[in-house]
Amino acid sequence: MKQLLKKSATPFVRFLHETRASATVEAVLILPLLMAWFVGSFVFFDGFKNRNTSLKATYTIGDILSRRTNGATAEYIDNLQELYDSLAYTSGSSALRVTSLTWNGKKHRVLWSHSTKSTVPEQTNEAVASHAFKNRIPLMAIGETVILVETFTDYNPAFNVGWNHRIFENFVVTSPRFASCLSWDDGVNVPSC
Repeated sequence: MKQLLKKSATPFVRFLHETRASATVEAVLILPLLMAWFVGSFVFFDGFKNRNTSLKATYTIGDILSRRTNGATAEYIDNLQELYDSLAYTSGSSALRVTSLTWNGKKHRVLWSHSTKSTVPEQTNEAVASHAFKNRIPLMAIGETVILVETFTDYNPAFNVGWNHRIFENFVVTSPRFASCLSWDDGVNVPSC
């Protein structure tokens, strides 16, 4: 039995010890795998770079809003959308939603909300009351207000490697720095907190 196993393994052993080869054949075998790895790593790196850039831009918008002492206007938020597009290197296919929230001891309440695109509705009290939403907002003192900045950025990979079109959603909560809240100035009513 040993003799039979030894005879059947001999061609494989010879093949493993063979050192002669053809560079052309090896290149034909390995080049497609190498190219697929290179393209895949480019797409994944680009995707994570875009996601990281959009998150940093969202934090920047939140920081700008947290330093504002005057009331926010629709024009001001629309201009922040343009700034976001510049910071995140988007082609205008992104959306920005800014919401001012307060905590009354039992639930969050929307003071105002503004979205720059009609595809993203303004935030509502019903949406804020949902369980999934509450777990994303940090603990707040009674009467405290926060600014919620949400961005939605389209990402289309340059090559199809199994990672299809995505929308990067960012959710950043910031406390106002120099005022008790960020008020809404609609041009009619006096902004107040």
